[in-house]
Amino acid sequence: MELEHREQEMSRAAAQLRVQLAQMTAASQLLEHCAWDPKSKGYLAAMNQGICRMLRIVGRMELCARLDQAISPGPLDLAALTRDLGDRMEGLLDRAGVKLTVDCPERLLARADGALVRQLLLELVANGAAAGKAVKLTLKRDGDDAVFTVEDDGPGLPPQRAAALFGGGGEADLPDWRQDGIGVAVSRRIAALHGGRLFPVCEPGRGLRVLASFPLNQGSGEELRCPATSFDAGGFDEAMVGLSHLLPAGVFAPGEYE
Repeated sequence: MELEHREQEMSRAAAQLRVQLAQMTAASQLLEHCAWDPKSKGYLAAMNQGICRMLRIVGRMELCARLDQAISPGPLDLAALTRDLGDRMEGLLDRAGVKLTVDCPERLLARADGALVRQLLLELVANGAAAGKAVKLTLKRDGDDAVFTVEDDGPGLPPQRAAALFGGGGEADLPDWRQDGIGVAVSRRIAALHGGRLFPVCEPGRGLRVLASFPLNQGSGEELRCPATSFDAGGFDEAMVGLSHLLPAGVFAPGEYE
């Protein structure tokens, strides 16, 4: 009961924050019509950047509070989803000095929740981009499984740190939304909800590879327990919101994200 009450309080707080963020977004959009000089555009860019970063936090609050709602997975082309999201992330991360490359087959069909798969990829790519300057996102088929791999050229993780972040997998292992490692915990849970798993391959000083593997077909009668909706980007591109903590303010200037 205590956990349920805490989740309800988190949902109410997130809903109230969304109302305020919607008003701020509307004000920003109105101000764009009279922002002609570089200084005004710079102020608006900083405002939009802050809005996106708050939307990212609110979205994570909502995601953590709604992990036990039930929906059914649907047919999904994982390759098309990966290419589309990858193209958007590639352009944004280039502005942050990070090179993202994407490698996936022409087509890979599965039964999955597209919103959650996109969230998993955003979390893993963002973690890789925060660690290094080159990130590779790969999708391939391995027997009856789909395998996403995100590899970075950062410093890697010590074994103890990797075990702390990637260990476990049950519902009780999902941390509070404010704690360190929430992106890994959410990604691990998304993989588990699809009947799969998330695990690292790392050597300190040689970067980090994170693999997310789950079955391609859940079966027509099976139910997937997961949030009913993705986290709402509040009118901004979901990739921009998901990567907002890494991007320079100039990306959010009027006209840059249209």
